Amino acid sequence: MRAVCISKSTGAISKIGAFLSLGEVVATPTETAYGLLADSTNTKAVARVVKIKGREPGKPIALMAADLKMVCKYFLLASGELRLANKFWPGPLTLLLKPKRKFPAAVVGPGGLIGVRVPGDVWLRTLIIAVGKPLTATSANRAGARTPYSARAVQRALAARGLTHLVDAGRLRLRPTSTVVRVRGQSVAVVRPGAVSERRLQRALGV
Repeated sequence: MRAVCISKSTGAISKIGAFLSLGEVVATPTETAYGLLADSTNTKAVARVVKIKGREPGKPIALMAADLKMVCKYFLLASGELRLANKFWPGPLTLLLKPKRKFPAAVVGPGGLIGVRVPGDVWLRTLIIAVGKPLTATSANRAGARTPYSARAVQRALAARGLTHLVDAGRLRLRPTSTVVRVRGQSVAVVRPGAVSERRLQRALGV
């Protein structure tokens, strides 16, 4: 069975947003690779993401928000985190944050923290606004497999595993993944290196 392909366009946002609001999982291009998007507050939708990927239990799923206002609605941000958010968002920086609300266990990592970023892609941010909630942001591949940069690769890997909707933007150019960080006071720990260097992070915090 093949996933239904939808062309990436502004006109398709309302249709895709409706699927996501109903608890569906949709593979779309992101500012890095193709990702699996779902309503991160919907336990059944997040469970579908885990099943499609074949992701092992205990490995958290990062999220995307439309803007800083949405992040502040769902998460606590201290002064250091706010400074980095204002400096690097929208962009490839994922902050590990304490949630204000209960999220499905599959998105929560060690210490009760959840990775969140505001993507640089305007189309993605518009889609998140249409849904009105943070969306999952895990890569659209089977767990442990190669990161997908084309709709064809996603179709080949995940259609048979239950993916029903795929936004096709052709082949994406390779870009670094987001940097994942945890902020403690005015110090920053890089959990996963990526597009934003530790030096730039420290400079932004005045370290």
